[in-house]
Amino acid sequence: MNGILKRLLGAFAVWLGVATLAFALTYVIPADPAKTLAGAQADAETVESIRRELGLDAPSPVQYVRYMGGALRGDFGTSYVTARPVMPMILERLPATVALALGAVGVYIVLGMGLGLWGGLKPRGMADRFGVVMAAGGVSVPSFWFGLALLYVFAYRFPILPLGGYGTPLHVILPAITLGLGGAAYYIRLLRQSLQEVMRQDYIRTARAKGLPESRVIARHALRNASLPIVTLLGIDVSHLLGGAVLTESVFGWPGIGSQAMQAIATMDVPVIMGTVLFAATAIVMVNLIVDVITLWIDPRVASL
Repeated sequence: MNGILKRLLGAFAVWLGVATLAFALTYVIPADPAKTLAGAQADAETVESIRRELGLDAPSPVQYVRYMGGALRGDFGTSYVTARPVMPMILERLPATVALALGAVGVYIVLGMGLGLWGGLKPRGMADRFGVVMAAGGVSVPSFWFGLALLYVFAYRFPILPLGGYGTPLHVILPAITLGLGGAAYYIRLLRQSLQEVMRQDYIRTARAKGLPESRVIARHALRNASLPIVTLLGIDVSHLLGGAVLTESVFGWPGIGSQAMQAIATMDVPVIMGTVLFAATAIVMVNLIVDVITLWIDPRVASL
């Protein structure tokens, strides 16, 4: 219980630090949101009126207290461009982001962990060699280039899948593969290396000497210990995916949180920018807490670290 409480306090401190940093970075940028909204031809009086209306004329500490008070209540302010509350705007894009994240995680698990598991248990076999080559290619090839290649082959040259957009399960296939292939390469390498190291440990030889079935040795002893770095990496990836995948969303016209953030940056919509950053930080903190609990369940010794 003490370990979980410490992690909760640490998670809140991280969230608070990210919120403070996002506020500081957003309000020290040279561009003036009031001038951007007023237009290039607006006079100083109009710009000042917009600045007062948005509350940008208040001192920075006052703005910070206002923003943090709202953020702690789940209120990320109002968009300068659409005049809509930021949180509903983010939540509207969340289902598309979650669908893409789940698709990418599926690729991680099926392709990355599958080949990593095979290579770890049967090194130097055909599957292991294929996994090594695929891992090298997945790390080397830029995701946007791979996405464009998939679109050309499977949506344009042979129109099997949609060319872009969002709405059906078919729409998620190509962007999920594009986003998941690069990540799967890391899972192949990490699980393969971790499992090969675990299989050489003394407790594996002891379990085999006791006459335990090989399937039980692998499932209960080898995978349980080799999965710790995988769980940590998966938690980091999921939290980042929930913050949006800008390049993949841009290539496929995917209406996720990442593309919305890019639009906000282009129009200097400060509340949407900060709201997206805080939402991503919240997702990272929450997923990391879940990963910590899972890690404690897999290996209770972690609590003493």
